[in-house]
Amino acid sequence: MKNTSVIETPVGTRSGFLATFTVQNLSFWGLLTTILLIAVGSFVRVTGHGLGCPDWPLCYGRAIPPLDIGAWVEFSHRFIAGIVSLQVAGLMVLAWRYHRAEKWILYPAVTAVAVIIIQIWLGATHVLNELPAWTGVVHTATAMLIAGLLAVLVAVTRPELQKLGRETAAALHKSRLIVWTAVAAVSTYVLILTGSLVTRTGASLACPSFPHCGLVTIPDYLRYLTTIQMVHRYSAFIVTAAIVLVLYYLLRRGRRQPGLRTFAWALVGLLLVQIGLGMSNVLLALPLWSRILHLTTAGAIWALMVMLTVMLYRGRTAAIPT
Repeated sequence: MKNTSVIETPVGTRSGFLATFTVQNLSFWGLLTTILLIAVGSFVRVTGHGLGCPDWPLCYGRAIPPLDIGAWVEFSHRFIAGIVSLQVAGLMVLAWRYHRAEKWILYPAVTAVAVIIIQIWLGATHVLNELPAWTGVVHTATAMLIAGLLAVLVAVTRPELQKLGRETAAALHKSRLIVWTAVAAVSTYVLILTGSLVTRTGASLACPSFPHCGLVTIPDYLRYLTTIQMVHRYSAFIVTAAIVLVLYYLLRRGRRQPGLRTFAWALVGLLLVQIGLGMSNVLLALPLWSRILHLTTAGAIWALMVMLTVMLYRGRTAAIPT
């Protein structure tokens, strides 16, 4: 018996069909809202409004913030986080009600709720302890994990992505594409964590040049900062090489599939933009727009790599009799 996809599995009732349709759309919009939340969170951080609301969950003891720019900037982040929480909770309810037997929907949906709860606690801890570095790094890590879980749900519930995964797996079944997509996805997540560490430790301008550090001699008090900065850059080189290899397979060996080319060129565009943003952060001394877009683009690349990995894995297993 073959491993059927979520949409191909007969539902039998109108309510079941509507639930599947809702899971498809709710996971897609949940992913977009999460990427927006990451962008707004980056804006809050780089503009220095992390303590715009110094208490939690209220803002200056009020449900509606006072007429203060910093308070409203921080409150907007909390408001969008509330929307994401509702979307993830809705996905878990639908998954438990209609797709309890489908592990590719149930497990990510339930895990996303657990991670959201942890994220809410981290957000409160981050504010009440006046923005310690460790909560900032872990907060970024969990935000990306939520985006990754929603990307899994998008990959397994969108019919066009299921079809694309099967076609790609069939066309490149003798290649190691699935291995390299998994490597690229994991290394992208690690890269994001090193970038968050760079930001939280103040190492963003420890090296004034690109691609090398640019310091002839490194003072002892800067050594650990330059190390953090260069670890992030070396990680970026590894991720770029892995994604370029994935793109080679997609564009050269899967060129007969229009959907795959579109996916690949979207990844090419994001990768080039991200490289340019990384360079501008250093060479232009951390402009506001570049810092915000750098994390947002990283989140989009991470989500795409997760989707591609899941699509290929599902596409390969669907073609193998069990």
